[in-house]
Amino acid sequence: MGFTLLEILVASVAFAMIVLVIKVTLLESLELRERSQTRMDKLNSQMRVVEVMEKDLRQCLLTESIFASEFRGDTLGGGVSRTDQLEFYTLSGITITNQPWGSLQKVRYYLEQPLNEGRTELSEGLSLYREVTRNLNPSVPGVILPQAIANRVSSLSFQYYDGEYWQENWDSTVDETKLPVAVRVRIEFLRDKTQSENRSRSSSEEALPSVQSTIALMSIPQIEEEEADGESPEDDI
Repeated sequence: MGFTLLEILVASVAFAMIVLVIKVTLLESLELRERSQTRMDKLNSQMRVVEVMEKDLRQCLLTESIFASEFRGDTLGGGVSRTDQLEFYTLSGITITNQPWGSLQKVRYYLEQPLNEGRTELSEGLSLYREVTRNLNPSVPGVILPQAIANRVSSLSFQYYDGEYWQENWDSTVDETKLPVAVRVRIEFLRDKTQSENRSRSSSEEALPSVQSTIALMSIPQIEEEEADGESPEDDI
C-alpha cells in the first residue's frame, strides 16, 4: 500500500513543525539557562565582596598604640546615593615568609570613579575600592595598595551599633576610644541594561539590586565606665 503525494507533503509539513517547535523550545531553554547562570555569577561575585568586608571587620582591632589607633566611618553624600567610607585596623592580613609584614594592616573602603582602561562596561556607576596599608610604621614611607573589588556600584552605606542605637558616623578618636558593637553595610548596584529595559514601565522608586550584611565585631577593646554605685555593668543583667 503506497502513500499519495498529498499524504507525504502533509507528513513532511507536520514533521517540520515538530522540529521547529523543539528547536524554539531548546533555544529558549538555553537562553534562560544562560541568563540564570549570569545572574548567579553576578550574585556570587557580590557576595564575595561582602565576605571580604566581613572578614576584615570581624578581625578589626583598636589599641592605644600608634599602629591600631582608630576606627573611623564617615557618611558622605545624601539621600539614596551614599558614598560612605570606613577606615580601621584589622588582623586579616596574610603573612608571607619573604615579606616583613605581619597580619595587622590598615584597611579603607570607599567609592570612586572607576578607571575605565578602555572597558565601556565600567564607565557607569562607581567602583568600590579596598585600600590596604601593610607598612604601619609612620617613620617609613609605605606602599598603599588600592584594589577595586566591585564595579557599577550606586551606593555604599555603613551604620554602627553602639549597643543601644544605630549611628551614621563613628570616630574612635572622639570621647572614648572604642569600637562599635556591630557594623551594618549595604551596597547597591546599578541594574543591567536588560533589567532596566524590562523595568522601563515600572515605578522609578523600585529598589536597586543590593547586598546587605550586619557584622558583629568579635573583639571590642574599649573603656568600660564604672557604675556610680560601684557595681559592674554585668550586675544589671
